[in-house]
Amino acid sequence: MEPSRPLAKRRLLQAIETALGEADILRNLEIAELQKKISVLSQEKRFLTFTCLLHQKKPLTSQEIATKIKDQHSNVQRNLHVLVAEKIFLVERDPITGIHRFSINRRLTNFMSEFFRGDQTKNLSQKE
Repeated sequence: MEPSRPLAKRRLLQAIETALGEADILRNLEIAELQKKISVLSQEKRFLTFTCLLHQKKPLTSQEIATKIKDQHSNVQRNLHVLVAEKIFLVERDPITGIHRFSINRRLTNFMSEFFRGDQTKNLSQKE
């Protein structure tokens, strides 16, 4: 979970900075933000919803998502609210029908992929 107290947030940023070496502060903030998003995805149904949309070619409605993951629509809506608020999912509204469709934030998934591959960060084992 994300640290809610300012001291805990500051300590987290310091720990990240120490682990990564002389990385710039913007990079450290990105990693702290990534930790928050991973925490959101750690909930089982949110991760299932994320995985479902990750493999879709087109945006889906909340009802379509509920059907695909075999969950109640109200539960899916509650999780979509969190995922959209954290900018993990993007939402678009059809101007004619007013129906909302959800898709994955590809910039975020690309950042996560690069982070876990180690493309953009120092190898932590080199520091030791």
